[in-house]
Amino acid sequence: MKHIFIMNPAAGKGKAGKVFLPRIIETAKRIGIDYEIHRTLAPGDAQHYVNNRCITRESQLEMKEVFRFYACGGDGTLNEVVNGAYDYKNVEIAMIPAGTGNDFPKSFGSLKYFEDIEGQILGKAQPVDLIRYEAVLPNPIVRYGINMFNLGLDCNVADMVSTIKTYPLLPGSLAYGLGVGIVLGKKEGVKLEICLDNGEIHSGDITLVAIGNGRYCGGGFNGVPRASVDDGLIDVSIVADINRRTCISLLGKYRKGTHLEDPSTACFITYRKCKSLTIRPQDTVKLCTDGEVSMVGETTFEIVPGAINFSVPQGCE
Repeated sequence: MKHIFIMNPAAGKGKAGKVFLPRIIETAKRIGIDYEIHRTLAPGDAQHYVNNRCITRESQLEMKEVFRFYACGGDGTLNEVVNGAYDYKNVEIAMIPAGTGNDFPKSFGSLKYFEDIEGQILGKAQPVDLIRYEAVLPNPIVRYGINMFNLGLDCNVADMVSTIKTYPLLPGSLAYGLGVGIVLGKKEGVKLEICLDNGEIHSGDITLVAIGNGRYCGGGFNGVPRASVDDGLIDVSIVADINRRTCISLLGKYRKGTHLEDPSTACFITYRKCKSLTIRPQDTVKLCTDGEVSMVGETTFEIVPGAINFSVPQGCE
């Protein structure tokens, strides 16, 4: 097996290089694995490099050798690695949490296992689902998400956090809390139509929508607590238009993932499992995909069961 570490120097204010790079080199040499390190140069570089590396492998008679790509960054870096590695044989992906949110690995347990480089190298891969999404406007796009898509308040928080993270003196751990506070002050939702594969339709003003494969978003908010990364289903949580006071009272439960257990939320939270759905905004809308925000028009989401092999560190259950 070849272990390829994709280092995002911009993630977590340089955490990949400052914290994990020395550990990776020391552990790789000590264990004696075949490894490579690639530092990304710009957004999109991780996907481009992984894709080219897979293509090159096939032309160099290395097809039978397993390549494991470690995304050393946040959920956005993992997303790029996924889109670069998807549909290639004998390829695994892994994640070393060096970003701000690091939400996808939380569906497997404590991040301490993912921070253990030796445990990562000795980890075993298991098939996980991906969510394929296709949008026509403003530009045609077909890509894959591994963790979660968010619209409305959740997406606005992610968009705000991307700005806050650039503040030099603010610790990354505080970025999400500050982002939530700013966005709650504005309380901007979204207006759109949501069509599930069973014919069910929800439309109008909506506070937020979470479309999940993984359970967590926003640095640890358990937005879709019944989601599983390998059940072949998409979890959809729709929070109807609610006032600021109700929104604030929901926040603690939403972080813990207990909001579905509270009978008082049943009147404004709809939770469904499906294999596909479509969102239709009036024009375009902000969509947060694995922590990264873009503008989309009508977008279709479809589960792809067991689409990629994700390596889970040794000791993580």
